[in-house]
Amino acid sequence: MFSDLRFALRQLYKQPGFTAVAVLTLALGIGACTAIFSVVNAVLLRPIDYPDSQRLMVLRETNLPQFPEFSIAPANYRDWQQQADAFAQLYAIRNASYNLTGDGDPVRLIAARVTTSYFEALAVKPLLGRFFSTEEDAPGKDKVVILTHGYWQRQFGGRASVLGEALRLNGESYAVVGVMPENFNRNSRAEIYTPMAFTDEDWQSRGGHYVAAGGRLKPGVTPAQAQSQMALIAERLATQYPDTNKGWGVKVIPQLEYLTRDLRTILFCLLGAVGALLLIACANVANLLLARATSRHREISIRSALGAQRWQVVRQLLTESLLLAFCGGLLGILAARFGLSALLALAPSDLPRAKEIGLDGGALVFTTLLIVLTGFGFGLVPALQSARLNLVGALKEGGRGGSDSSRHFARHSLVVTEIALALILLVGAGLLIRSFTRLQSVNPGFNAEDAVMVNFSIPTEKYPDGAKQFAFIDAVRKRFEALPGVKAVGATQVLPFSGSDYVLGFTINGRPPVAPSDTPSSNYFSVTPDYFKAMGIPLLRGRTFNEQDREGAARVAIISKSLADQYFPNEDPLGKQINITNGPETWREIVGVVGDIKAYGLDRDTAVQSYEPLAQVPFNFMSFVVRTSSQQGGFANALRREVYAVDKDQPVFRIESLESLVLASSARQRFAMTLFALFSGIALLLAAIGIYGVMSYSVSQRTGEFGIRMALGAQPRDLLRLVLGQGARLTALGIVAGLIGAIAAAQVVQSILFQTGARDPLTFTLISALLGVVAILACLFPALRATSVDPVVALRE
Repeated sequence: MFSDLRFALRQLYKQPGFTAVAVLTLALGIGACTAIFSVVNAVLLRPIDYPDSQRLMVLRETNLPQFPEFSIAPANYRDWQQQADAFAQLYAIRNASYNLTGDGDPVRLIAARVTTSYFEALAVKPLLGRFFSTEEDAPGKDKVVILTHGYWQRQFGGRASVLGEALRLNGESYAVVGVMPENFNRNSRAEIYTPMAFTDEDWQSRGGHYVAAGGRLKPGVTPAQAQSQMALIAERLATQYPDTNKGWGVKVIPQLEYLTRDLRTILFCLLGAVGALLLIACANVANLLLARATSRHREISIRSALGAQRWQVVRQLLTESLLLAFCGGLLGILAARFGLSALLALAPSDLPRAKEIGLDGGALVFTTLLIVLTGFGFGLVPALQSARLNLVGALKEGGRGGSDSSRHFARHSLVVTEIALALILLVGAGLLIRSFTRLQSVNPGFNAEDAVMVNFSIPTEKYPDGAKQFAFIDAVRKRFEALPGVKAVGATQVLPFSGSDYVLGFTINGRPPVAPSDTPSSNYFSVTPDYFKAMGIPLLRGRTFNEQDREGAARVAIISKSLADQYFPNEDPLGKQINITNGPETWREIVGVVGDIKAYGLDRDTAVQSYEPLAQVPFNFMSFVVRTSSQQGGFANALRREVYAVDKDQPVFRIESLESLVLASSARQRFAMTLFALFSGIALLLAAIGIYGVMSYSVSQRTGEFGIRMALGAQPRDLLRLVLGQGARLTALGIVAGLIGAIAAAQVVQSILFQTGARDPLTFTLISALLGVVAILACLFPALRATSVDPVVALRE
């Protein structure tokens, strides 16, 4: 073995050009595979870092077809706790935020409010202190907080004495009772945990769906069994509470599947793409080895004549292949290490488990297996071909090399395979590019240019009623409007594309009454008068809100065009009355119709929208939209100063442009498109190099034949046509095989395409034409060299 290894090192050292090209080609394929596998392994394959994490489930309510998944009503959650014996523990969790005040500027902390069963269900123990007690999970007794490990390190320097210290949250004192372990819930943005502390009103709520729920299955219970039991409980609740629960079901989803489901198809498609890229790289190196084998024909013949067995020759050649793969693998790991940084920079900001991505032991084991398989994969066929010798004939040839039809067939087959794989990747990239182009052309319904959003949450402890909350918001709005360059300022409780929504039911005055469970719903917005101007949402009929639409004035509402078209198809909605189910029944007069907006993303269906004046329905969480003529440096700081001027303890967070929200909504599609385009571009280059190498080698082997043809009267154009014809036949075979594969593979990416068919004829046609042109150009240079053959020199040779 060591003798073979030393000889292989000498052989590769004597041909540095061949070695460099082969190693770089393999490093490209192995590095790309390692990088993508590291992402897939961390995001999709590795279990979540909890004991028996396969037993952890996420529970979602459903109301088809409008809500295939939805948040949980607290009263339903309590019934599940009492009736679902498939779960060892059930827990509820709700996103929250707190304003931390004290020394320095106010800070907004992202929090999670959880029931006491949350930590028990996840089977975790605190690093310091304790978890919440049952008594603390109640209103008035819930002023305790648990810190995440990261926040504990940043804010308190990892001091163990933090236990018992007080944090000033929303103007009230909270005692620190615990610190979580370092790796706990790394995918959450939460910095602190507080008790859920459901009120009596919360426990009675079945119409309001605003918490998330999950649980741990009992040993031996399968997800399917839990789903069956929860479906029966949902049916029972629908019978018991038809006004609120009719049509509502439950979906039980494994936690890892729920966490990663939006990216599973994209990541597996990318893994398939780099796998195809590696196959193309292997085909290129195999062709190099086949060409190199011709120059070693006499050497192998002499070795065989001196007694080397065929298996010994194959072993020697495979040793060289494995050595190339090993060198390519080492370089590929280095490339993957740096490539992962670029990959994560391209990845969407909400990529789950991003903190766990890296070149860990699993990725290195995968790369090691890949190196071995790659070495055998591209080395076996050339080794077997080289070991098939006609010993007498080979020695008689005097080292001039020879022509072997089986070797020609192998080289041509590899080129056809490269072209087919490249076509599959190019079609995938073409479909994604076409899909993304159509996605970017979608009108969101508002103008995101030159607009900035400013978010904050108003503590109810300091501003306990709607009048005080609105007074604060109104004061901030006026200060924003006075800033230089500001054209319009609007505010709403939730912004489109922000990842949050607010869905409320509505009824129309004069229409037959319907059961609460059948009440239609809309995306609901409570806004200031200039919100539509600040957002660039067009007014189609009637008027927008004004300063007279205040508390105590007649209740008014504005609806979107889609709501008007759907519920007032043959009548003018202006002057009609609707009741929005966010309090006691009160009829609002419809005073305007505005354009539709995309509330959730460019690729999502348009939902109907309703609007009310913020002065009549205040909220304690708020987003401002500030439209400017130009954004000067320090504009974000100026916005903060104006808020602090109204309340020095009010933190401001997430100041960014509206355009960034729109861009973020298509980040996953952009990520997939960019990587597919990159991989397919490399595949196209490798395929072009492969066909160029084969045709160039073919021309060099047929120099004598071309000399005879020219001596017998063949013109240069005849030789050009001959060589190009051979290349065209290989290209055509590759394109046909690739089209068959692309039609099958395109069905896999169908779920991530937007308004683009998996068999889009324009994409298939253009990609086939592009690949054909590139392949013919790659054949052109060897063909031109064939026409320059000197017949006298060729015949003498």
